[in-house]
Amino acid sequence: MSLDIAVDTVGPWSVMNLRGRIDAASAHAFDTSLRDLIASGGLRILFNCEELRYVSSVGIGIFVECSKLASASGGYLSFAAMNPHVRNVFEMVGFVGLFHLYPSVEEALKS
Repeated sequence: MSLDIAVDTVGPWSVMNLRGRIDAASAHAFDTSLRDLIASGGLRILFNCEELRYVSSVGIGIFVECSKLASASGGYLSFAAMNPHVRNVFEMVGFVGLFHLYPSVEEALKS
């Protein structure tokens, strides 16, 4: 399974809907899409992880690098609707304390 990416703008948020896997095969396309979004002025980026099934260490690295890039412009990354497997990966690498994690996209958009 590859990674499908769709971006919606909801108020001040850029919602990046992720479906599939972030791994070595999809990393370049994901990295490019995220960097382009940040470069185009996306400061409040919310990842809808409802259909994200897997994140490899390559994906983790992209989140870290792009978080720094967004932060340098006054922006930030947030995550919503993670399945237990993806959330477990985030807990193992210590992301739970670094990023805003929301139970749903709706809850994130209220913040």
